[in-house]
Amino acid sequence: MIGRKTLLVLVATTLLLLFMELMLRLGLLFLGYPFFLPANYLPQKYYPFIEKMPDARPEKDARNILILGGSVVNTDWSRMEKRLDTLFQKSYPGIKKFNFFNVAMPGHSSLDNLIKYKLLKDRKFDLVIYYEAINENRANNISDELFHPDYSHIKWYDEINLLAAHPEMNVTVAPYVVHLVIKTVRQKLAHRQYISNDEVDPALASYGAHIKTAESYYNNVSAIAGFANERKEPILLVKYASFFPKGVKLTGEQADKKYFTPCFVVSPVTTWGKPDNVKKGIQVHNAMLEKVHKTHKSYMFDMSAVMPKDSVMFCDVCHLSEQGAQLFAKNLAGYVVSNKIIHQ
Repeated sequence: MIGRKTLLVLVATTLLLLFMELMLRLGLLFLGYPFFLPANYLPQKYYPFIEKMPDARPEKDARNILILGGSVVNTDWSRMEKRLDTLFQKSYPGIKKFNFFNVAMPGHSSLDNLIKYKLLKDRKFDLVIYYEAINENRANNISDELFHPDYSHIKWYDEINLLAAHPEMNVTVAPYVVHLVIKTVRQKLAHRQYISNDEVDPALASYGAHIKTAESYYNNVSAIAGFANERKEPILLVKYASFFPKGVKLTGEQADKKYFTPCFVVSPVTTWGKPDNVKKGIQVHNAMLEKVHKTHKSYMFDMSAVMPKDSVMFCDVCHLSEQGAQLFAKNLAGYVVSNKIIHQ
């Protein structure tokens, strides 16, 4: 039997730990973390649209489709889900409804898409579409010595990686807080500097010639495909289409617009780095996509091969004009239907 003295020590220790947990949670609450479910800080701060997504449960007369990617297939940029919905309704008369969950967001990389997919683990999808291979290029614009495979040389990912490393936060925040404090002190002492996740520093752009993100991209997309296979959700990997006008030296300046279709919103190629490096990065990432396809036996559609290299189709090197978006959706839907990926 436990002696009285030992019992008192255990009780006192337990109360002390509970008090410390309470204080730590109150401290995090002041910084914006939820008190009862602090792990929810990850989606609330970095992926707030996730929590607004409706439930996705298996339905007899409906199909749930998840779209992962960047701005090209984002709702506001191309209305991709609306276009696919129209095409699928014509091709699948026996299915009454298609529920689209479009979490493709501007600037998001393969790592963001992996995290988003896992945050949606309580939903069930009949098809997962992945389309993104350009945003990764920003991470290449740094020296080999300062590049981190987990992209933690970008502050956005440094913060996300720390949160993702502590799934126990809803039980106790102590390990996370200790890790956060130690990390912060080390960074202050080392005068840690980050590169931007929104733009490229021209002084660092030359480093982008070495596509250091190849392995990271492969690992992230491989994890997405593996997760889909575990969940028995068909995944369609789509090779990235781009348009770099032949014989033209793009600069990222206003003059570049004459080589593309006028659109309401465009992104200069220098958003991701030097033009030649961006083009090379897309090619390397597409090759990694092919490797993932072979490894996980996923579905794959080569959009880069069927989209005409024509200024009529593109607003910039990757974003689609109205005509381009129509053809993109038609090609994608045609592949899904002809391969019977969605079961009636």
